[in-house]
Amino acid sequence: MPTAVELPATGPDYVDSLERGLSVLKAFSEQEEALSVGEVASLAGITRTAARRFALTLEYLGYASQTAEGYRLAPGVLAIGDAYLRSNPLPDAAHPHLDELVRTVGETASLTVLHKRRVYYAARVAADRIVTANITVGTSVAAHSTATGRVLLGGLTPDDLEDYLSSVEPSPGFDPDYVRERIEEARANGWAVADQELTPGIRSVAVPLRDPKGRIVAALNIAAHATRVDAAVLKNDFIPLLRSAAQRTAATLWPASGTAPARSVPAPSTAAAQARARPSDVIQSVERGLRILTAFDEDHRTMNLAQISEQCQLPRSAARRFVLTLTSLGYLEQQGRSYAPTPLVLELGYSLLPRLSLADVAKPRLEALARKLGASVSVGVLDGMDVRYVARASAPSPLIVNIRPGTRVPAERTAMGQVLLSLLSPAAVEDASHRAGRDVANSLSDLDVTLAAVREQGWSYVDQLLEAGIRAVAVPLRNRRGEVVAAMSASVHEATTPDQDMTNNFLPFLRNAANEFVTDLRDGLNI
Repeated sequence: MPTAVELPATGPDYVDSLERGLSVLKAFSEQEEALSVGEVASLAGITRTAARRFALTLEYLGYASQTAEGYRLAPGVLAIGDAYLRSNPLPDAAHPHLDELVRTVGETASLTVLHKRRVYYAARVAADRIVTANITVGTSVAAHSTATGRVLLGGLTPDDLEDYLSSVEPSPGFDPDYVRERIEEARANGWAVADQELTPGIRSVAVPLRDPKGRIVAALNIAAHATRVDAAVLKNDFIPLLRSAAQRTAATLWPASGTAPARSVPAPSTAAAQARARPSDVIQSVERGLRILTAFDEDHRTMNLAQISEQCQLPRSAARRFVLTLTSLGYLEQQGRSYAPTPLVLELGYSLLPRLSLADVAKPRLEALARKLGASVSVGVLDGMDVRYVARASAPSPLIVNIRPGTRVPAERTAMGQVLLSLLSPAAVEDASHRAGRDVANSLSDLDVTLAAVREQGWSYVDQLLEAGIRAVAVPLRNRRGEVVAAMSASVHEATTPDQDMTNNFLPFLRNAANEFVTDLRDGLNI
């Protein structure tokens, strides 16, 4: 278990204002309701004047927003947690194997890591179940109460394990001797089971993920409701599947060639703060500290002080002070002469993820694109043989298209629908049309040919197919792994825009916007 640098809070290298700014950010993360300046001051233990300045700083950085009720987190704050997820190869390496587990057993699968006394969920594929545990990427739980935690604690040295057990606050549900026995069992067996110990009704089984030196670096688990899966199924059926998934994840991370496959991930869009005037009340130390945290990504998984100084455009002496402070607070860990984010950064905003929908994340991008194009811009998902609109922004126009979020229209007659249908096999499209009670072959005799063309070119253009006078062009929206999550379209009345403008002018803007969406489409986002 990595040991944080203990930097005296009164020392010359400790940036006290950064610590207080992070405490304000944590206060927002722990509250679902908007907070007044007075409430922020009370929760963070600072003066109202300081609370106001810290809140304004977070608003300027795009991590908080102000409403009539007070301040609350804004979707931009997820970029802080992204620094851990993007710089750590574990989540992306595990995800396809977790996905396969879910398809095989019909239950939720996760990847977890240990940091200090808690287990953090770094990757998760949820099964399509009505009842499941209320856990998303970024959730942290006490390690000793979970199967994954016991597996991970089994990788500690005896002294570190005793330090952990002695640090847990006594409670009616905590018996150190019982926990020690379960951890020893996990170490001996190579797996652990927790039967309704963290959450009533949820059973879980976990196995370790080991690096080439045999060290436990993470754990993979399957969780299921107790009424669906008994303990025997966990041990007899799920453990072999988990072990196979762990082996395949390790092979992805550490292939025989010694070089893990490179990932091609578009760079995130420029921060909103850079496009606005900088208020005089912005606290520079908070701005600089968070700039360092968000500088880590796929191309900068670890950085030394010189690299951090260059990447963040800070004097090396200043970079050193901020890095030492962040390391002391547990947000960075030292690896030789370099530093890397810890799972603790997920607490600085990823708590917002369960409360966000695709519409929340898409709204500002759609509104900006609608103004730029002078068109209505929409995001939709496939629902059977329909496209369901989940977000929409309209440009000022004397004509109103009566489509709102939640509206469903035949997929084959829309540009977004054709983009999404083109990802299905012809047999899957035919099966979906039968289940929907529609005969798309009769309504659009050349649909197969159309979808083949859309599949090859990666976009769709329809001219007055859904409604007379309406033209639309659409592109897919992909997440960081390249999976299509939704589609985005721009639509206009044919009287306002020539036919060729849709593909010559609108399409490039849509593609650029789709690239910017990549880092927004996180696992756990409510579609």
